[in-house]
Amino acid sequence: MFIRVNRNAKGRAYLQIVRSYRENGKVKQELLFTLGRLDTLVSTGQLEAIVTALSRYCAKQNLIDLTQDVSIEKVYYLGGAHVIRRLLERTGLAKCFEAIENRHERLEMSWKEIITAMVCSRFIEPCSKRRLGKEWLKKIYPGLLNLGDIPLTQLYRSMDYLHTHRAEVETVLFQRNGERDLFNQVLDVVFYDTTTLRFESVVAEKERLRQFGYSKENRSDCTQVVLGLLVDRDGIPVGYQLFPGNTYDGKSVPALLEKFKEKFSIGRIIFVADRGMLSEANLASLRQAQMPFIIGMRLWAVPEGKRKDFYNKAAYRSIGKGLKIREMRWGEDRLILTWSQDRAEKDAQAREDTLERIRQKLKNYPNAKRFVTRSAYRHYLKGLDEGNPTIDYQAVDKAKRRDGFFGILTDLPADELIDQEIVHRYKELWRIEDAFGEMKGPLETRPMFHWTDRRIESHVLVCVLAYYLEAIITRVFRQKQSDITATEFFRSLNDVHAVPIQVRSSKVWIRNELPTVAAKGYQHLQIKPPHRILEIIGPPVVTQN
Repeated sequence: MFIRVNRNAKGRAYLQIVRSYRENGKVKQELLFTLGRLDTLVSTGQLEAIVTALSRYCAKQNLIDLTQDVSIEKVYYLGGAHVIRRLLERTGLAKCFEAIENRHERLEMSWKEIITAMVCSRFIEPCSKRRLGKEWLKKIYPGLLNLGDIPLTQLYRSMDYLHTHRAEVETVLFQRNGERDLFNQVLDVVFYDTTTLRFESVVAEKERLRQFGYSKENRSDCTQVVLGLLVDRDGIPVGYQLFPGNTYDGKSVPALLEKFKEKFSIGRIIFVADRGMLSEANLASLRQAQMPFIIGMRLWAVPEGKRKDFYNKAAYRSIGKGLKIREMRWGEDRLILTWSQDRAEKDAQAREDTLERIRQKLKNYPNAKRFVTRSAYRHYLKGLDEGNPTIDYQAVDKAKRRDGFFGILTDLPADELIDQEIVHRYKELWRIEDAFGEMKGPLETRPMFHWTDRRIESHVLVCVLAYYLEAIITRVFRQKQSDITATEFFRSLNDVHAVPIQVRSSKVWIRNELPTVAAKGYQHLQIKPPHRILEIIGPPVVTQN
């Protein structure tokens, strides 16, 4: 049985269903049915309707025929870039990028699209700007980022424009598209800390950001910058500042506060930071800014005469199993002291680990003055200057008395936050540690490969933008009490592909099935996933025999 095109005397073509059979050894044909005029069937869509109806009964043959006409060369990333574009629109950043681009009429390529591509790359395949222009963009569905190959000079020029307009972008970023929930509340909390971001470079620049300094990544062989970051109770950035790599943590606070107060008309908020930020200068800056503070305190750094009563557990009250608390005045402020059994065990284990490393070094290098560079090692040693280092067990005994104790300094009155609430707020510093973990981990902010200050600052701003969007996703997932994380969501989005299928002279772009985690994330964010049929390029295929 087959389809035959039969033409009449006037040349009109008719589609017929014909059966072939043998009779007495001869092949004969029998007309079973005339479908109608071919041009009418095509123009009215009846032919496609007939084929669709019949195709339900011949799936196997359809697959066989399809494999002869279909070509699939590769797949392209779709999900991650699609979500980022929607979030940039939702937060007002896309509109900000467009406004900046419109002020630069001589741009050879879309600045908005280039910056969007830089942000997207942090989630999909973090890479250098050189690789982004040459390789990365070729892996993204062309319908999302309207860019071809980007010359490296264009990428660097775009970063320079971003540096020029960074204050404008930061304002949109921190105002949250008019949300500004941080500043509209009567009282809220911001958490501050610093971290180091390294370069693959051993050359410091005089009077510039890239310097040698104390590395929090234990990479003292590399130059670095110091990043100071403020986040709110959802872990969303509300301010940041870059400092030269040799900046001491405690000296970063005044500069950040000055920028923060100058840029935003803020309400009354509580500044929370760890022990490294406690100094008279920082406290003076916080008081001048009228910003209440909760800051960790190094108890062992207090002169011995003033701290003699710190470790008297009889003066503490119990607030739970293995947890005690006490409050006392410290000048014009409140000092909240705590003792925890868990912290005591961790302190003891950390000290024993340090002592064991010292023992091994003394065993292997008896004249070990040169390798004792860490203050933690020096604290437990005596005889270094004489060239005969040994463990100072008297210092070890003093350290044992401090196990489990911790101090927090605050200027908040007790009728505003009681001692236990102060401790709770301080413990929320894990939010900023999470922020640094994400920026250094999945988003790969470092190592950096830029040398000029303006491009270093632009690179970090791109990474802050990326983390800002991730933090918004995390907040939504927590509000939905979801069992998925932002990292899991983006990992799943990288399995959402755009697939180009070549069918003879036509190309059809389709989306594959959404993985479960990606589908759940789209639902939480209330973002509509891309259509299954993304795009059809070329004329429809009509077969005539």
